[in-house]
Amino acid sequence: MNEAVIRLQKHFGPRLLFVGLQGSHRRGEAREDSDIDILTILDTLDMEDLAAYRQILRALPEGEKACGFTCGRDELLAWPPTELFQFAQDTDAWHGDLASLLPPVTREDTIMGARAAVSGLHHYAAYLYVSGNEATRADDLKGVYKGFFFAMQIVQYLRSGTYSKTKKDLLALLSGDEAELLRCGMDPVYYDEQKALNPDLLFQRMLSWTGGTMRELAQKIGTREK
Repeated sequence: MNEAVIRLQKHFGPRLLFVGLQGSHRRGEAREDSDIDILTILDTLDMEDLAAYRQILRALPEGEKACGFTCGRDELLAWPPTELFQFAQDTDAWHGDLASLLPPVTREDTIMGARAAVSGLHHYAAYLYVSGNEATRADDLKGVYKGFFFAMQIVQYLRSGTYSKTKKDLLALLSGDEAELLRCGMDPVYYDEQKALNPDLLFQRMLSWTGGTMRELAQKIGTREK
């Protein structure tokens, strides 16, 4: 990341407003093959900038793993605020101040973002069960369990005011089916063991949680709940 900041500053100069790290490397959960999620904000962004940015990333040590989010300042200000609370929470700054570049984000924006995340998991799990290949649909559901972590992060924050930045920290706060859902998403071997015992139960747990959580979140809209 230090090398990324140096090279980006050399090329873009004062146009470089922010560089941050997101994803599994930020959480300390990266595997050897994990992407390196770099967040970069410029004053403006065009195709020439993107081409230069790509070249800079690819020239970094392990640059083939570099990916992530990039945009101009005006695009970030116009970004749907429903996505921005978690976006900011999951970013470690390496250059600049992200908060000064973001639009205002309300609690209702954050609730709406959580509802979108949970409903997306619900839709895809149901879709896989009905329309997926029966021989592989339980394997395909692994992606939904991976997405559960990000949805559960924000749901737990809305419930308690605590935002857990790692899977281990979040797991310590959960119990029952929520803990089981996260454990399956964290450990592919454990997931496969559960799949061998009862693949339909994997769908049942996910659909039960997403359905109940969507109803819970719907009740929070318009409340003064902290």
